[in-house]
Amino acid sequence: MFVILEIICVSMLMHSLPYHKRKLVNLSNSISGYFFDNKTKFNSYFSLMEENQKIIEHNKLLMSKLYSIDNDSISYYSLNDKSYDTIYKFIPARVINNSIYHTNNYILLDKGKKDGITVDMGVICNDGIVGKIANVSNNYSTVISLLHPYTIVSAVFTDNQHIANVCWDNKDYRFGLVKDIPYHLEPKKGDTLVTSGFSNIYPPNIMIGTIEEMYENNSDVFSMAKIRFSTNFSTLRNVYIIKNIYQSEIDSLTNNIQNYE
Repeated sequence: MFVILEIICVSMLMHSLPYHKRKLVNLSNSISGYFFDNKTKFNSYFSLMEENQKIIEHNKLLMSKLYSIDNDSISYYSLNDKSYDTIYKFIPARVINNSIYHTNNYILLDKGKKDGITVDMGVICNDGIVGKIANVSNNYSTVISLLHPYTIVSAVFTDNQHIANVCWDNKDYRFGLVKDIPYHLEPKKGDTLVTSGFSNIYPPNIMIGTIEEMYENNSDVFSMAKIRFSTNFSTLRNVYIIKNIYQSEIDSLTNNIQNYE
């Protein structure tokens, strides 16, 4: 009886006070993260060959982009050039738990506050976008997956730069919806969508997916299409957390604008 009453009290406390709720969520992340971390370390040995091949292919792509620059610019963009400045920094992380079959899907990563991770940072992988950071403890963080009804991504078509919004269809982890397509556009199967860069979460030109099929249009303004995500969430192992080094400056300006409204 004591244990039952204790559980009820903790539950009431968690749902009534935001501070306690956040602390309990972070504690839960730390405990579950420890067990999932060890489980993932064991399972990761069976996918090392596949992961190494992906890393090789990704490095090959980076090197081809690097040396496609003219000779006068190569030294400036050298990977060893410590003075090279960029808006975004990428923090590698490992997936230690991932859900893809629920309505609200989350991902647990092995990076936390001690690694400089904060809420609302974007997360990507070699193949495309993954989601954004929702909660952070000292050693772990949870990600609101792209496979979540609250996730909406600002996107552009690569061939014409028209803007649209991408979200999940709440059905299959492989597919989503492209909404708010201008009526006069006629996307075709295979057309590519990337991030627009209009939000502070993702840099521009991060792969999202390709058009799978167009849906029947019942609007005179916008149309809708089915998209195949470039990220394979069922085999997700390694990701990059995106840090915008000017985020605090951007937030300050945004808050000042809101104060004048």
